Amino acid sequence: MSKIKVTIYEPPMCCPTGACGPNVDDKLVKFNEALKQLKKEGIEVERNSMNNNPIAFQQNKAILDLVNTQGTKDLPATAINGTFIKLGEYPTLEELKAEIAKVKEAK
Repeated sequence: MSKIKVTIYEPPMCCPTGACGPNVDDKLVKFNEALKQLKKEGIEVERNSMNNNPIAFQQNKAILDLVNTQGTKDLPATAINGTFIKLGEYPTLEELKAEIAKVKEAK
């Protein structure tokens, strides 16, 4: 069975954990915990933010087209094995697991 990879394209931000600065972003903290859980389960996770890894945006035609036409309003964008599953907000662990299960069933 081939590897499953979750890729997240994020807007510019100071830190991906959500725990920096005076205001903690609870959704981002929960998302970070969800990604840790997926990694424990053997799922490959890649996070790309516009300010820390702009090359990832330039090298992916789908995300480049999205940003060029929509700006950053559809970020974060989450993909599983290259197929976008959610735009504009972070998926929950349950949503990620449901989408991963669909990918596994399709193989």
